[in-house]
Amino acid sequence: MAKVETRGKSATVESLVKTCIKLVCQHMSVLEERISDLPASLLKDILPHLNIVYLDRIESAVQSKGISTSFVWEFIFKDLVKTWRCRPMVAQPDCDWKQKSLERLFHVALYTHNRGDKKYLSNLSEQTVLSMTVSHVQTLSVVSRKVCRLATEDLKPILAVLERGADSLKLLDRWSPWTGVETDLLYILHRLLDHGSVKEVEMGRCYGLDLQNWITTRCRRIDRVGPHLNHESVELPVAGTSSGSQVTEPRCLDYTSTGPRGSGSATEEVACKRRRITWLWDMPTEFPCDTFLPKCGPICPKGQINSLDMQVTPFEITNVVSPSLPFWLCLHTLHLHNERLFKDSDLLALVNSLQILCSKPGCLLRDLTMAVNDHTPVDAVLEACPSLKSLSLDIFPPTPGSCNKLIPMRAFRHLEPTVFVLEKLSVKSSHGKVQIDMDGLLSALKQTPNLSTLHVAGIHPASPILSTLADSNKTLKSLTLDDVNLASCHCEILHFLENSLLQDLCLKDCQLFDKCTTNEDFLMPFVETVKGLCSLHTLALPQNRLAKSVKDLAELFSGNTPSHILKLDLSSNYILPADLLEFSTLVSSYKRSQQPCPRLILDLRLNPLDRDQEVKEQALRALIPFSHILTDNWDSRNTMVDHISVM
Repeated sequence: MAKVETRGKSATVESLVKTCIKLVCQHMSVLEERISDLPASLLKDILPHLNIVYLDRIESAVQSKGISTSFVWEFIFKDLVKTWRCRPMVAQPDCDWKQKSLERLFHVALYTHNRGDKKYLSNLSEQTVLSMTVSHVQTLSVVSRKVCRLATEDLKPILAVLERGADSLKLLDRWSPWTGVETDLLYILHRLLDHGSVKEVEMGRCYGLDLQNWITTRCRRIDRVGPHLNHESVELPVAGTSSGSQVTEPRCLDYTSTGPRGSGSATEEVACKRRRITWLWDMPTEFPCDTFLPKCGPICPKGQINSLDMQVTPFEITNVVSPSLPFWLCLHTLHLHNERLFKDSDLLALVNSLQILCSKPGCLLRDLTMAVNDHTPVDAVLEACPSLKSLSLDIFPPTPGSCNKLIPMRAFRHLEPTVFVLEKLSVKSSHGKVQIDMDGLLSALKQTPNLSTLHVAGIHPASPILSTLADSNKTLKSLTLDDVNLASCHCEILHFLENSLLQDLCLKDCQLFDKCTTNEDFLMPFVETVKGLCSLHTLALPQNRLAKSVKDLAELFSGNTPSHILKLDLSSNYILPADLLEFSTLVSSYKRSQQPCPRLILDLRLNPLDRDQEVKEQALRALIPFSHILTDNWDSRNTMVDHISVM
């Protein structure tokens, strides 16, 4: 009976506290006046009940008492983005949760109805939310026609703030923007790109050649000559032409609304074998700014894009990208994504265009993503673009009936090996395991002594890659092998680790233990080798069916010389609660004897831990003093956030 009375009193007190907090939140001016008199513990309880405007107003005063509002902004973001738990394990100690949540709320207010049922949006109008959040928008996403509201008189001040603050633009929806009311979209893009500070553009599929042309003209470094632009024209060789054909760049062509007119002449036969860059101005890739009068003045600047990310079809590669690419001198970053294989001749034309661009003194391109065929030599792409710092290649498998002969990219190769400045290389197949031109990949690895990051996915065989890394890339800092069969590469893995300065290692879905009869076959030697690698701070082994063997990984933290691992990803390894309990018991005993020791970030997501809730909680309790734990429905770093969600 006494226990029942105690619980009843506790419930009454808790209910009274909540009622008082709600009343305080309704009198913000009083709270601001008396905030210095309130204890920190009470302030922390009040903060989650404030809407975003009040939370922003009180933030500086709260921080002066040593209280951070970050945990509230983090809760808001994770309430808005329900998929945050499914994202890769990334420690974000310096994450600006306020910026992330307010940017997200801006898009919620712009495209959807105000979610008044949320405490952080209570008693706020749509206009108030837009006005408060717009200054925190770094990336504007275009996801529906509702974005055209920014062109209205009511939201003109909002668009003006976006011009000054947004530096990135994502065009994610699909429609033709050149008809009817959608000229408003063109006006918005014009203001952001030509008058604003947007330098990064990401384009989804199906926007059409017209918008692609309009966008990509802003990748060119243009000098104005009188009323016309000083354009260049380049003749690009295609497959089947003489390898000795020269690239010509006639200048000062007279551009009209139908295309360029110049003094150069060529026979029809040569013209059929070459692509001449021609810009068609039928769509307003160029237009006088009085098109937008009175919204925009008669004379406007022209923006310059530094980073372009495009979803493209083979047709668009051939007809938009390849012809104009040699003039994209503003670009630092170019990411081209396509879902279908294109012809070798079209790929060669694209690489030719890249070579022309990279050969120009003013070229700024340092980061390139593109798709290639499985028989494309990696080192040939580097020869065409020797100044790249980062290269990502998406490998397509051979098509049925293809002759699978090497396209004539070998002509790019010099007689003497070239030392490339490349620092990051990614070679991935998103279309199943493929066997690539291994000689080209190994040659590229041998010619990149400064390579710090390598990501290989869906490529086989793996053995020569590991052997080459051990001999030629001793300064490699980060290695990710994804969907690469390593079941027969145990010796190569250990040899590489013994000869490396690796800081991050990810072996995902690599069938590491498929051929092991006991853990002594590979797991225990692997653990001992990792313990001897003092530079290694991150180890990720997702999707390797560790199961009961997880307990042996606890030995990473045993003895007088434990490993220096700070992040351990064991997600999706069929670890049951009983297996985790064995692991956690060992880890906690080792860590307890090593106090003080840095906290471990441990990812246990996508394991069937809910099969025995009691054992799972027992295992997690043992790990909490030494670890930040991520599971499918719990994050030990967010105990305050979890507390908010139930209040």
